[in-house]
Order: sequence, then structure tokens, then C-alpha cells
Amino acid sequence: MSSTLQHTTETGVSMATKAAAPVTVSIATVAGYQVSEILLWATLIYTILMIGHKLYSIYKDIKNKDKPYGF
Repeated sequence: MSSTLQHTTETGVSMATKAAAPVTVSIATVAGYQVSEILLWATLIYTILMIGHKLYSIYKDIKNKDKPYGF
């Protein structure tokens, strides 16, 4: 793969990622949802995911203490 093609692909993905949030908010606003409501739900979902991730990390740490050498 040439570096030009790879750079173009990464730029396209980067542009799509940067445009995703404003497009989502615009579509939701047209659909009748308020921006504050969208942010509230997004924050709630993000917080729940982070708590779940932390609990999973703690669980893995506790489980691995029983097997200190990985056996």
C-alpha cells in the first residue's frame, strides 16, 4: 500500500469521525430532541460504561491475585 493511499484513507476516516458528532446532533435536533437531552443521555451512558470497565478491571486484578504466576 502506498503512503499516499494510506494517508488519504486515514484522512477520510478522520474527517468522518470529526463530522459524526455534529451530524448526530443535527439529526436529533431535527427529530425533535434537545441538545441538552442528548448530552445528558450520552453522559449517562458513558458513565455507566466507565463504571463497568472499572469493575471489570478490579475483578481481573482480584482474580489474578489468586494466581500470582499466571498458572
